[in-house]
Amino acid sequence: MRFVWHLFLSLILQLSCGDDSFGSLSEDIKSEIRQRLKSENFQGVILISKGNEILMRETIYLRRGDRPKQLYRKHSFPLGESSKPFSTYALKILLLEKNIKETDFVKSHLPWFPYPKIRIQNLLKHTSGLPKLLELYPNFDSTDNKVSRTKLKDLLTTSGLKPAFPEGEYWKYSRLDFFVIAYLIETLSGKTYKEYLKEKIFSPLHLEHTYVDMSDPVLGDSGIYTTPEDLVLWKEELYKPTLLFKKQVNHIFERTVLTDAVSSDPIYFGEGSYVGDYFHWTYGKEKGVSNFIYQDRKSDFFICIVDPSGTSKGELSSYKSIITEVMFGGKRLKLKEPIKQGKEISIEEVMREQKVPAVGIAVYKNHSLAWKKNYGVKNLESGEAVTGKTLFRAGSLSKTTIAFTVASLMDEKQLNPFQNWNHKLRKFKVGLGKKKKGEYVNLDQLLSHTSGLTERGNWDDPINKGKKHIKEIKDTYSVKNGNGLELYYTPDSKSRYSGGGYAVIQEALVDAMKMNFPKIIEHYVILPLHWNESTFRQNLTTADDFCEGHDEEGKLLPIKKFITPELGSGGLWTTPEEIGSLFNEIAKANVGKSEIISEDTAKYLLTPKMSAANLTVHALVGRGFFLNRTGNSEYFFHGGHTKGHKALAFFNTKKGYGIVILTNSEAGSNLIWRILRSVSIQEKWDKFVN
Repeated sequence: MRFVWHLFLSLILQLSCGDDSFGSLSEDIKSEIRQRLKSENFQGVILISKGNEILMRETIYLRRGDRPKQLYRKHSFPLGESSKPFSTYALKILLLEKNIKETDFVKSHLPWFPYPKIRIQNLLKHTSGLPKLLELYPNFDSTDNKVSRTKLKDLLTTSGLKPAFPEGEYWKYSRLDFFVIAYLIETLSGKTYKEYLKEKIFSPLHLEHTYVDMSDPVLGDSGIYTTPEDLVLWKEELYKPTLLFKKQVNHIFERTVLTDAVSSDPIYFGEGSYVGDYFHWTYGKEKGVSNFIYQDRKSDFFICIVDPSGTSKGELSSYKSIITEVMFGGKRLKLKEPIKQGKEISIEEVMREQKVPAVGIAVYKNHSLAWKKNYGVKNLESGEAVTGKTLFRAGSLSKTTIAFTVASLMDEKQLNPFQNWNHKLRKFKVGLGKKKKGEYVNLDQLLSHTSGLTERGNWDDPINKGKKHIKEIKDTYSVKNGNGLELYYTPDSKSRYSGGGYAVIQEALVDAMKMNFPKIIEHYVILPLHWNESTFRQNLTTADDFCEGHDEEGKLLPIKKFITPELGSGGLWTTPEEIGSLFNEIAKANVGKSEIISEDTAKYLLTPKMSAANLTVHALVGRGFFLNRTGNSEYFFHGGHTKGHKALAFFNTKKGYGIVILTNSEAGSNLIWRILRSVSIQEKWDKFVN
């Protein structure tokens, strides 16, 4: 499953290839950038540079009229939350001057700060657990309830809101982190935030059109105004630092690592910026103006996009991808239409390049299957072609069958998702030794990966062959006896992906309904959705129509056989159309059009609980599904990974469109996201970041 969260970044790495030889842009390239952006209805400013050289700087309008030729050349625009890197830099300079460590507790420097265990580094990385701005002041976005910076400080001091999790263990995007950083800068420097940034950053770097608006209530997180040209100079400081040591600057763009008692997960966020292996970016929106600022630190190439109409993060990210595709000669993938030589590429050619033997695709529109097709071969050694009924491994997409079943049982009033399940966990030999008084695990937490349970142990050992129940399983990685499942953090304090949690749900369903798991799924999923091919059988033979898995080099891999307790976590064999029908039914239910699942229950499943940060900083965790809200509308999705097979289902929550992509290769990730991007653009879906 974890592969899904890195796919988009892998795609960016392909498009922004860090070519050190990249020079000026030809007029043909500029013309194509204009044309492609206009075709996507972009209006605003783009600036592209390499080093100090501005390669393209243009204000794009669909109609010229009497509008100015160049926006934001002399008049600055608000950075909004893209102000954070300036705050990070200023704080780093100040800490160096004062010989203060980032591991210091914030309260040792800000006596009024009400959280004694939070450190400076937690603020920089959003690992403090501070409340979100709207949790502190729900009316913040209301035009009739303007709040001052001082008022926010007073609210933070007196609210009594507790951190969401122990500092450093999880990630939660809170504008209050950098709000507090601005106060740190002022207290430690003895100057206003505005004075310190002007003295230490703006003036030394000759950022003549960059300034601070001290009236901004969330100063530090926002409040800086600038121009695209000034940002080129700022970008050069980040590439070749003069105000800090290179090592300090590099640290700003290192991935944050979330560490607790069981695992360490690197995430794609640094100190004030989203980060990749050698690039970083920010998005900001303030006073109706949005921006997307992207820097490739390997090649020193830079893109600034400013949109006066305030479009979403997903929209601006898509515009950035268009620019990099054109600049680096990326060919547009075509799935159904004839390709134009030179600028377009076929799905078969991409599959050969990326060593993916087979891919299955199902595209939905208006809550119905629009088209489907399977490409390639089941097995590179035999060369046997896939058919329209060929089965692919679903991997963790299997978990959505459990969520669908739970939804039906909730509608039948047979399940209460908030009931205490501690007695069930004890019955299934799940360790509750670290449970605090009053804590309990419930179905809602298990569905949303917020239960506090570990992922699971090593259940693949031959010792577990034929075992039917969780309590019979031996975790051969553990020094303890038992199945390796135990409670290790406070339920509902954070989200840690737990396949073991779904094994518990499966066991509870089997125990309560007195029938085996495949029979339960047949009753609640297969028959209602009219599936004919999908199966949880693990004894497929050459007589069955299925894809075998391959490694990154195209070598055939052994077929994994899931034991009974983990069938619902990863054991499904399916087709794109059939697993797609499950997602489509949830989407229909969410708008009151399903005859199987109620609207209320669908909305329950698709209501986010918290960030899914240890998987991706752009996702929220729902119940059985993950949510993406980076664009103008919301998507729900799930990925799947069994060794040699990768999969993704991605659907809009309200607009009736979506896609399923299944592959039989460890190298399937980039292909999946290339297909998703191609279909989403061709079908004019609302944009998103993943």
